[in-house]
Amino acid sequence: MNDIYQRLHVADEAQDNAEIIATLAAIKAGRLKNDLRLLNFYREVPVSYAAEVLTVEEHDAELLVNQIQAVVIAHEKLTVIKSSHFRRDVAATVTYVNVEKSRVVLSNLSYALVRADRRMSVRVQLGSAIDATFAAPELDEVHGRLHDMSLTGMSINVARDPHLTLTQKGELSIALPSGSITVAASLLKVFTLDSGFRLVFEIEPSRAAELSISQYIFQRQVEIIKELKDHPGVSG
Repeated sequence: MNDIYQRLHVADEAQDNAEIIATLAAIKAGRLKNDLRLLNFYREVPVSYAAEVLTVEEHDAELLVNQIQAVVIAHEKLTVIKSSHFRRDVAATVTYVNVEKSRVVLSNLSYALVRADRRMSVRVQLGSAIDATFAAPELDEVHGRLHDMSLTGMSINVARDPHLTLTQKGELSIALPSGSITVAASLLKVFTLDSGFRLVFEIEPSRAAELSISQYIFQRQVEIIKELKDHPGVSG
């Protein structure tokens, strides 16, 4: 989740933690209005529901959360707390999750910058294997599998480092279930994986390609939310 947020210090670690705990205690006591919401990302789709403070200790707090949020938190072991009463958003480590009872215990509370809030468009991870090819003049084609996509960017996983230079421009072709599309693409980043590499591209889709991408993203969001709702720990 490090690509979702970055922890930061407003004062120092201990003082920030004490301030966050005091705010949660004030919400629990009713001195402050409860406007808490938790934020997580599941397969790149944001999951955000309201939460209620149950208990507050010196360094941690127990919250009553939505069951779907609890499922994602159990997977991530991290969450972001949003409230108008905090100076900044708050990042928290999850030390206990009970999906059935919708309860979580949060510790290691610190202020954070939520990088995902700055995304220009909704992104989703893929549910099935989708072939992708990057082609540019005078370069060998790079073949891989699509990892995630949005209206402004895509990333593909490849077995070997193609040794492309950053800002390399070309065309990215992907085989969506509704049909293949090709978009203008520029290489932004390269990440090393346990088995291969991930190439991140900025894209400029045509109107037709944009429509195909939008339809697929919406379909994936529906599938991902259904997957969460169908989790064995979530009551019907």
